[in-house]
Amino acid sequence: MSKKPYDGAELPTHPTLPLWVLTPKEEQVVFERWRKKAFQKCDALIRAYIECSNLYDNPVEGIKMCKEANDRSLGCVAEYQKLKYLDDERDILIADKKLKRQIYLDRLKAQMEKKSEEKS
Repeated sequence: MSKKPYDGAELPTHPTLPLWVLTPKEEQVVFERWRKKAFQKCDALIRAYIECSNLYDNPVEGIKMCKEANDRSLGCVAEYQKLKYLDDERDILIADKKLKRQIYLDRLKAQMEKKSEEKS
């Protein structure tokens, strides 16, 4: 099974399905974006913890001495990994699907008009 991310890939959705129906691949994209944004927002705190823990040769000592920095970074990530933010990512993907569907329908309409003009 491939762990290749779907972000940026074209995810085909049947044009007659309701926009709010997300395929498993689309749900995976939503989850990956949600997780990525949470870590991006907490990047400074995570880096501070890494820098602190790298000061110690013994990893166990680093964990003990940098507990406060680790707790701050974990708290930040936990704050942004709430379902509210997951729902926001779903809304973004649904809005993107809505735009793509409109483009699809516009192309389909243009093709139909072109065919009707050719027959005339």
